[in-house]
Amino acid sequence: MPTMNLSSRTVLAAVAATALLTGCSSEVPPLEFASAKPSGARLDAQPPQGGSLPLAQWPDACGVLAEEEIRAILPQAENFTREPINVTIINFNPLQESAPGTTGDVPKGGCKTGFKLPDEYESEQNSNIRVVFKSLADPALVAEGYAKDRKYEEKDGRGDVEKFRDLGASLGPTGCFLQDSAQLVCHQGPYEFEVSGSSTADGVGEYKESDKNWRQKVLTEVVRTLSARMAGRS
Repeated sequence: MPTMNLSSRTVLAAVAATALLTGCSSEVPPLEFASAKPSGARLDAQPPQGGSLPLAQWPDACGVLAEEEIRAILPQAENFTREPINVTIINFNPLQESAPGTTGDVPKGGCKTGFKLPDEYESEQNSNIRVVFKSLADPALVAEGYAKDRKYEEKDGRGDVEKFRDLGASLGPTGCFLQDSAQLVCHQGPYEFEVSGSSTADGVGEYKESDKNWRQKVLTEVVRTLSARMAGRS
């Protein structure tokens, strides 16, 4: 039987140890952020003047934000899933009867898109973006509803800029405000919509900074993506 001297065994042990360490310590690539590159179809709802868009004509929110638009913002995103969010619509004016088919549930009025970003801990998904339509109606009605929502959130925020902040037209839409640190509420033309989400991926930051970073680097770019494809300003 061949024999192995002490020197040879030492070298082999060192090689094996190096291989083991290399296999266990593969570095997670830095998280990459980029800017919005709208590429999807135009969002061009046509509600009747003075009224709301029939619920049957609402867009499927899970088809509104394309994977390539998310990858434009987060180039390393993968393993996408879509989860519809039910939205319940009530009458804009309780003193006036709403047109048939314009109130009730919209099973796909919102959507949660989950995906994976590079992370030290293996997981199928560690990040998400949620887009929810709040109303599709005559731009004048949408602006009125948005103003009421903004006023309510401003009062509830009690001066805390991380709970409420009026962002005006700085993100692209006619108006946006920050709600509860990680949600943006906006309106443009016949649309009022919310964009929110979160991530536990490396590079986003520790709680509570992660919400702020995700909002600033991801959610604002999602708003810009949607705004660029929406029907014109009111």
